[in-house]
Amino acid sequence: MLKLTSNQNCCGCTACASICPKGCIAVTPDSEGFCYPQIDEANCINCGLCEKVCPLLRKPAQHDVLNVYGAKNSDDSVRFTSSSGGMFTLFAEWVLNSGGTIFGAELDENLQVRHTAIESTDALPKLRGSKYVQSNMTGVFKQVRTLLNSDKPVLFSGTPCQIAGLKGFLMKDYANLFTVDVVCHGVPSAKVYNKHLQEIAAAAGEAVQQVKFRDKANGWKQGETLFLTEHQRFGAPKRQETYMRLFLNNVSIRPSCADCAFNNKRSLADITIADYWGVDKQFPEFDDDKGVTLVLINTAKGQQLFDDVKSAASLISTDFAKGAQYNVAVSKSLGLHPKRQYFFDNLDRKTLKELEQEILPQ
Repeated sequence: MLKLTSNQNCCGCTACASICPKGCIAVTPDSEGFCYPQIDEANCINCGLCEKVCPLLRKPAQHDVLNVYGAKNSDDSVRFTSSSGGMFTLFAEWVLNSGGTIFGAELDENLQVRHTAIESTDALPKLRGSKYVQSNMTGVFKQVRTLLNSDKPVLFSGTPCQIAGLKGFLMKDYANLFTVDVVCHGVPSAKVYNKHLQEIAAAAGEAVQQVKFRDKANGWKQGETLFLTEHQRFGAPKRQETYMRLFLNNVSIRPSCADCAFNNKRSLADITIADYWGVDKQFPEFDDDKGVTLVLINTAKGQQLFDDVKSAASLISTDFAKGAQYNVAVSKSLGLHPKRQYFFDNLDRKTLKELEQEILPQ
């Protein structure tokens, strides 16, 4: 039986609940809004499967990265609606054109972040772009396994720990599974995100109807985080907006993100993608401020997928050190903010703006 001795030992991937043959593991949010497994010990048969699939009980070793690229989708309209260079769309289109299914994170009709499946290119826009909330993964791993067992190509995109959880759950390699993870700074809780939506709605006198975590109207480097109601616009450059400042300063992130087990050449995905921050300094001729994807090739399968789509992109060859130089989450974990506990202890009593001003004064 899985014994959670510390919240830092759970990334919330849902592999344990997905694999349980008795259905006696429920993944439920704690007081901070992060989901953890709750085991019905009376019905547990001690099969040990939950321990077997937990990615944090079997942390991967470092491996060689086969190749590193800076890449830009040749379709500028796709790049504009993507967080960086639009390479995820090319990988997804290739799998869709092969008759496959794509799993990724979307903002649903209630502006909640959840993993979902799509089977057409028309649905791809909802999976583009960063969503800075830990996504709801309920039932997703089982859907992936069903499709894989029917020999259907599947591309699964998510955070590195979600990929690791999926690989653990599946318990074997599938030739028809392609995985793409995103370099992850950490994940904030849905509770903090929903509090922000509620506070903006209260200030506006109307509900938030659209969220853009990385709007590029002012360029890739000056991207804004926007919350739009029917008649009003709330937001700021991403490093100045309240929700994003709390996230980027590690105030509102999950405890396990303090020491990521899957960055720094430990990803289990075929391909890792990220913002290629610093490309303007390293390869200024390649930067047009519309976004560049840093692409890390981890496996031979990932290299083949990349080679199959690269004709639709502009490319430069680079290396891991350059890619990590200005995007520190590629190779490092930044720890938790020293006032993180204070933040969550006061989350129900103070506004996010008040807490931001106390913890992160300008």
